[in-house]
Parts: sequence; structure tokens; C-alpha cells
Amino acid sequence: MSEAARELHQSESWLDRVEVGFGKQLRREEFSPATVRNYLLGVKTLFVYLRERGVDDLVLLDRQLLEDWQDALRDRNPPLKAASRRAYATAVKRLIEWAADRDIVDLKLMRAIARVRSRRPESDNERQPIPEEDLEQLLAYLGPRRPRMTLIDLRDRALFFFMLETGLRVSEALQVPREQFERGRVRQKGGSFVTYEIGPAVAIAIRDYLRARTDDLPWLWISIGSNVLQLRQLADSGVREIWRRLCFHLGLKRFTTHQLRHTCGTVMLELDVDHRVIASWLHHRDVRTVHRYAHVREKTKQRALDAMEDFIRRGSHIAPEMLARRSPPGGRPRYR
Repeated sequence: MSEAARELHQSESWLDRVEVGFGKQLRREEFSPATVRNYLLGVKTLFVYLRERGVDDLVLLDRQLLEDWQDALRDRNPPLKAASRRAYATAVKRLIEWAADRDIVDLKLMRAIARVRSRRPESDNERQPIPEEDLEQLLAYLGPRRPRMTLIDLRDRALFFFMLETGLRVSEALQVPREQFERGRVRQKGGSFVTYEIGPAVAIAIRDYLRARTDDLPWLWISIGSNVLQLRQLADSGVREIWRRLCFHLGLKRFTTHQLRHTCGTVMLELDVDHRVIASWLHHRDVRTVHRYAHVREKTKQRALDAMEDFIRRGSHIAPEMLARRSPPGGRPRYR
């Protein structure tokens, strides 16, 4: 056993020390706070299972325990969703890798973690952007600055256009600082950093919002309550509430924050932006991933259909003339 493993064994709560050490390693690797929180939740689930079976030492972890733990996750009541089981499995794989580096467990235990497959309902196989008619209403309502707009109105307006133009995920958008918001770097899921940039129109909407603020908080997006004590950084749940309230006011079907990301890719696709540029803008390494985000709207399909119809109609008009020119004297030849 390595020196690091012996130090962990000095604690009465061996699994608790492992959890703390694993969490520190994740933070050293610059994983986002949300990723660290989700990984530790998956590890804690495993440790609770081990303690229920009298196992308080990670050295005793074996393939059978890991397989039984996965079966328990699948068979629990209420059932755990496949996406959650997949996240827990990823967390435990990372834990095994961390523990193997310290000679606590065998790296081969990773083979005991089964790959969890999840299938979306047929209606959810394609992630949809905001419907075109709804998007037009949102743009018409939020576009012009109306008289006597409140701070909340200005924030919601600026946030909508910022997320629509950048295509950032909500966890990324909420990291943007108040200073130098026009261009910067944010940490995406997995811990890597990506850059974003906005144009003059969106920058104007954000400046309108900032001029109405009287606080000195460092975050660009804040949650606004009924008094100063309630000012704090905006959370993803707060963003969902903004869209819910906006859709209720306009009588529209509720959309999710991630639909703004799909809408960004779809609009770029309709404006004939190159797929490689869209993939770069949405921070995807594989161009093929764009097809999951960018959708062809009905009017674009109609333009394609009209073009083919026009091509066929023109071909129908010239076909008799071409046959007349190519037919030999005496009419069409006979074949035997």
C-alpha cells in the first residue's frame, strides 16, 4: 500500500477520508463545482451501499460489490433514471482510477462498471429549437426598449439575447463577470475553458441593464428580490423561472434554456453559416454534433421543395425539344 493510502487509513472514517481526498483531486483538475458535486454524490451513493454491508475500507472493494451496487441502483424504488445511473457510474470509474494511482484498489475494477444506455422517447429523439412563431413574438416583445422598463425587465431582455447569440449553456452564461462581458472565457462541463463573444446589439441591451443596477456585485447576472439583501448571483433555477414568467406573459409554450442553444445553431444554419463555424461557435469538436442542435425549419424545407419543383418544371418544358433534336429522320427507331 502506498504512503498516501496509509495516511488515509489513519482516520477512523476511512471512506469519509477517501471522499475528501477524491474531491480535492477533482478540484485540482479544475472540474467545475457542479461536476465535483455530481461526482461526489455518485461516490457517496456507493459508500452508503458499502457501509450497509459492513464494508468500511475501500481496499475490500471487489467486482461483486460493484456489480451488486449497480443492480441495487437499477432495482431501487422509486427507480433511478438511466441518466443518473450513468452519472454515478462515471463518478465511480473516476474514483477507481484515483484509488488505483494510490495502490488502494486494482484498476481492473473499472471493467465491472457497466455502460448504462438510455433511450429517449420517440418525441424527444430530436431536440427542438424554439418554434419559429414563438421566437418571432419573443423578438418583437424583447427587441425594442419600452418606456418605464424595470430592472427585472432589462435583465430578462439582456439575458435572453445574450444566451440566444452566444449559444452558451446556462452554467457557462452564469459565470460571466460584470466587467468585460463582451468577450471572455468560461468553464464548460468537464472543466475545459471556452471563449465567447457578443456583438454591439446585445452589448447595448446589457449596458441598459447595467446602468439600471445600483449594486457592486461582481456577477453579470443577478437574482433581484424585493430588497437589497436578496441580491445574489442568479442560479439556473432562477433562469428557468424567468423563461416561465416570460412565456406566461406572452401566452407561449414554455421553452427550456437549452432550447436557446438549439435555436442559435438553427438560425445560423438557416443563414448559411458553415457547419464548421457553427461547431466552433457552440464549442463542439465534431462537426457532426451540429446536426443534433441545428434543425431545418419548415420554411427552409419548403424552399428546397420549391427549388426542386422549379427544376422539374423547367426540365418538362425542354424535354420535347431535346427529343426532337435527337430523334433520327423518320421518327423513333424501332428495336427488336
